Amino acid sequence: MHPLPTDGVLDHEQPDMTSYRTQPIDEFLSGIASRRVTPAGGSASAVSGAIGASLCEMVCLHIVEKAGDDAVSQELVEAGETLRTQRDGLLTLADADAAVVDGLFGANGDQRDEQQLKRAIGIPLTIARACLTVVESAEVVADTGTRTALADAATGVMLARAALQASLFTARSNLDAVPDQSFVDGIGRRTTEIERTAEENAERVLQTINRRLADA
Repeated sequence: MHPLPTDGVLDHEQPDMTSYRTQPIDEFLSGIASRRVTPAGGSASAVSGAIGASLCEMVCLHIVEKAGDDAVSQELVEAGETLRTQRDGLLTLADADAAVVDGLFGANGDQRDEQQLKRAIGIPLTIARACLTVVESAEVVADTGTRTALADAATGVMLARAALQASLFTARSNLDAVPDQSFVDGIGRRTTEIERTAEENAERVLQTINRRLADA
């Protein structure tokens, strides 16, 4: 389990804009289904990943409630803390993605320098890495979660995996605009590794959940 990676993509001041973390769900969805350029796929992926993290975090809380604090393993406690960190970080990344997309494609889209284009790749890549951490953290949840909550854990993993795949697709689709070949090659290697690791972990978690449901 790892802290939320940023690759420096959050180190730049963001334009003054309403944070999606405080926006009603219907308003957020209406914003996506509008003529505005944001929120778009990156923000939607980040929020989906945050929902996945929330579901897995909820299952952690159910385990603690049933077992009692003294019977809960340190590994489970750490998993819950990691999931909470990723949930919060993914909402921050939803805002960061909207800021960079607005800069590139909004009404005042005059920031199409190479650094801004690299941020348009780095942010979805960071979203994908955060979602990978969610999937990795779900393993202990799948092993110890109550039967009634296992479907929620599975849903959380599926949402995080889908958000990861969508984010990697976005990152890859933006590579053609960057002339720095060493950067492009490096991102290609990292997306492949993230994708491979996520698939292995997600399949293992889902197999554990399916086995436990079948044995119950």
